[in-house]
Amino acid sequence: MLSAVIIDDEAKARRILESFVIDYCKQVTILGLAEDVVQGVKLIQKAKPDIVFLDIEMPGYNGFQLLDFFDEIDFEIIFITAYSEFALRAFQVSAIDYLLKPLQIEQLVKAVEKVERIKGINNYNLRINTLKENIQNNKIKKIVVPVSDGNLFINLDDITHLKAEGSYVNIFMIDGAKVLISKNIKDYENQLTEEEGFFRTHRSYLVNVKNIINTSSSKTDATMCNKEIISIARERKNDFIDFVKLYS
Repeated sequence: MLSAVIIDDEAKARRILESFVIDYCKQVTILGLAEDVVQGVKLIQKAKPDIVFLDIEMPGYNGFQLLDFFDEIDFEIIFITAYSEFALRAFQVSAIDYLLKPLQIEQLVKAVEKVERIKGINNYNLRINTLKENIQNNKIKKIVVPVSDGNLFINLDDITHLKAEGSYVNIFMIDGAKVLISKNIKDYENQLTEEEGFFRTHRSYLVNVKNIINTSSSKTDATMCNKEIISIARERKNDFIDFVKLYS
């Protein structure tokens, strides 16, 4: 069993979420509700929940500022947000769960089930700090990727490219290291957009153009700084040339 508290300044939103959890997440017991960060901090300190459902946009202190009241985060947070597209990408690459308003039952169930799976992995503070860094810079700087013994934290500048390997993705690094991830390359294409300097050159490749050292005269392949050769699809060649100019 898991225990949880809900922190949201809207009474109706608190009631709806509580009802959804009671009806569809039988493994979760709601220990209490709070309407702002100050009440929420007191409730967390008293109840010591496994999960905090935390609204981001609240008067006074916002949801992110709640984290500053704790030296160590020993509970999982599922943020509740109506945030922008960029912020949602920041959540995704930081491996932090969120629920979009209006709440969807399927999304809630999946988030709770994920907490069950990862409960006890001791890197939550690192994931939270990654999220805060990405949000504060308004730019994705770091991603969190799942590996066999937990999570790996990777700076985007250290990535040369990603290569699709069936239903997996290999992430290649400047130092020659690579990490195989059980994820689809399309997921990373959606998260690492052209704003971060990543370009889908081919159905198999997502490339950090800042780490290209040269391209062939035909512009159908490029050499990365780790000496890996990546392909450029002919139908993507002109877009690729234009994009690279932005970083040259």
